[in-house]
Amino acid sequence: MSSDVMIRATGLGKAFTLDASPLKQLLAQLMPAARASHEFWALKALDLTVQRGDVIGIIGQNGSGKSTLLQMLCGTLTPTCGEVQVNGRLAALLELGAGFNANFTGWENIRLSASLYGLSAEEVERKLPAIEAFADIGEFINKPVKTYSSGMFVRLAFAVIANIDADILVIDEALAVGDVFFTQKCMRFLKEFARRGTILFVSHDSTSVVSLCNKALLLDHGQLLAVGAPKTITEYYLKRQYDRRQAIDTGGVPVSSETKASQIAATASFEQNSFGLGGATVTHCIVTDEKGHPVLQVNGPTKLRLVIQVFANAAIAKPIVGFSVKDRLGQVLFGGNTENSLSSIDPLTAGQSVETTFDITVPGLALGDYMVSVAAGEGTATDHVMHHWIHDAYPFRSALPVQSGMIELPIEQVSFRTLN
Repeated sequence: MSSDVMIRATGLGKAFTLDASPLKQLLAQLMPAARASHEFWALKALDLTVQRGDVIGIIGQNGSGKSTLLQMLCGTLTPTCGEVQVNGRLAALLELGAGFNANFTGWENIRLSASLYGLSAEEVERKLPAIEAFADIGEFINKPVKTYSSGMFVRLAFAVIANIDADILVIDEALAVGDVFFTQKCMRFLKEFARRGTILFVSHDSTSVVSLCNKALLLDHGQLLAVGAPKTITEYYLKRQYDRRQAIDTGGVPVSSETKASQIAATASFEQNSFGLGGATVTHCIVTDEKGHPVLQVNGPTKLRLVIQVFANAAIAKPIVGFSVKDRLGQVLFGGNTENSLSSIDPLTAGQSVETTFDITVPGLALGDYMVSVAAGEGTATDHVMHHWIHDAYPFRSALPVQSGMIELPIEQVSFRTLN
């Protein structure tokens, strides 16, 4: 294997035997021919080459095989078929609890874990202060790990892998547990490590994948579906999620990933995400650029076009259509409605439809995921009845690393003057 290849997996697959007794499962491992016919392949014949300096984000739905892949690359799970070659010291932060003895103290687990990674006793002792400082869990480092919260466990585990001079880091969704300060500390470390090492990073946060990684893999039902630039792969993943959601809403009719722009819009009719009197129904919602291309990611202040179609189930004397943009926590950042415009929508009779287009300039939003909620009512902005409100009708993402706050506004001018 070339010195520039850090990991090579060939024909890698993992099958689990379902509905079998422990004895039958053991026989299946010892004698492949005795395997039960009821097998579930968590990962199917995957080929993967990781080059020195690669920072790879691995994305996919729950159950797509992400964790199974990482466990086989780390050697904690035996492949059913294929092989893995690793060049260099690999350190992993997988599911909570892996690699630590719950009855040992933090200090004892640090020494145990570091020695398992190949560090000598002298090297471990030399690194203890740095590990303690990175973990920053105070007196808990003297207590058994079984008394730790999940956040403290991640702090200690990450502190170990950050200080053992690894060549490859493998991280499986662990940063979703810690507090925001420690998460930011870890992200700073990973960005610095990426300059000299190799990282495999599983996360459901697509913005972290885009900001940290130079390559992304999309897994789906145990298969490697796509490999490419993080922005391209995460947008493709988001679109597939969209298509699946739309297919469910339309009675299971599949929607191709090659669907035209007008067809990938949300139908926004999911009962669990909507409410209203039912006099009108929002039938279509999409965010596009000025040329009509769907927008799933913004990178700073961007001119967008929000198109909302409404069908009148009954006569609507004074229709009003509006929207709001929320962050991932559901906080409303801004919004608008047709009453803010110079003209109003004409009355609708039952069976009529109206399409409303909002041309807006979205400010520079902080890195993260956002949702557009839409609504159709009757009356005015301050006095109306709600016929149909849709939560989370259209998702998009911002890839802008705002330095402070939620929104980045352009600074038009900076001036200085001496006061003494």
